[in-house]
Amino acid sequence: MSVISRYLAGMFFKHLGLCLLGFVTLFLVVDFIEKISDFLTKDIPVGQVALFFVAQIPAIAVMLAPVAALASVLISLVLLARNSEIVAFKGSGVSLVRLSRPFVCCGLVLSFLVLLIGNLVTPLTSRYTNALWEVQVRNRRSDVQSQAVEDVWLKDVRLFEHLGSYDESKKMAQGVTLIMLDSDLDLARRLEAERGFFSPNGLRLFGVREKTYQAQDGPGRPLAYSYSSSEEVFLAGHPVPPEGIGRRAEQNTNEMNIKGLLDTIGNLEAEGFNPVRQTVDLHLKLVSPFISLIMILVGLPIGFWREKGGSVALGLVWGLVISFFYMVAQEVARSLGYAGLLPPVLAAWLPNCFFFLLSLYLFSHVRQ
Repeated sequence: MSVISRYLAGMFFKHLGLCLLGFVTLFLVVDFIEKISDFLTKDIPVGQVALFFVAQIPAIAVMLAPVAALASVLISLVLLARNSEIVAFKGSGVSLVRLSRPFVCCGLVLSFLVLLIGNLVTPLTSRYTNALWEVQVRNRRSDVQSQAVEDVWLKDVRLFEHLGSYDESKKMAQGVTLIMLDSDLDLARRLEAERGFFSPNGLRLFGVREKTYQAQDGPGRPLAYSYSSSEEVFLAGHPVPPEGIGRRAEQNTNEMNIKGLLDTIGNLEAEGFNPVRQTVDLHLKLVSPFISLIMILVGLPIGFWREKGGSVALGLVWGLVISFFYMVAQEVARSLGYAGLLPPVLAAWLPNCFFFLLSLYLFSHVRQ
């Protein structure tokens, strides 16, 4: 690494550390003011409260890393311009592309760090902070456990099962419909029950109406069936619905890494769901580490615009403004992806592609 590269990289990382420290501290102070009264009301121990805010630091740092990266490159270039170093570099035959290279390399390093922290650290810390806040402070554990899941479909080779609503904590279902097939996969039996209770031994149904179908006499003829009703029917060996059925679609994706999201998407697809939101979130997790690099690419031509003078405060303001517009664009694309109006890949990558092209356009208009 040349002397110029070490000098620029050291300047960037120094300002990155200061910006990130300031942004994270400001975020924690605001969050502390907002939540401390809730912690005190629930008599949460001081140690747990302190650990809660410490555990938020990795997720906050990952979220604010692009803003800090953009502000850092702008501040670094403003300081270079104020000291006339950009003019000196250009007078020595060093091009702006050569000056940009250390910042781009720093962006790649930062993106790799964000990828590691976002997949190895933040899922664990987010799980802890969400559990503490939602369960001990907001008292939502009982709500989650007792909330019935609506319109659940289960299927097997010879069985189609529909539960109008299912309460996993009580293993109780309302509006149960079972459609059973014979060995030839022809319709054999249909049961409709007002409610049912699952146990390891089987399924106990109440208020049952049953249709038993006979073999078809010939092609094109309707199936004959016999009808009966019972107050109670027990189906020995009937499987209990999988744990978390119907709730995995609402699982907090901040608590999952890329592998966890892939597993969740596979499970939902196997159960017949269309995991649009999870697929969008997966691509967002893949693209989010590179946002810092894109912000640096956008900041370089803006920082090079003035070769002399400049204000550090103005550079910081520019960083916040551009980051704000990027976050708006990302949220719009995310919402369009959730609604199915954009493919998940496009919903995740479109803002990055737009700002990357914007950086090339701005760089082409900078005096070389």
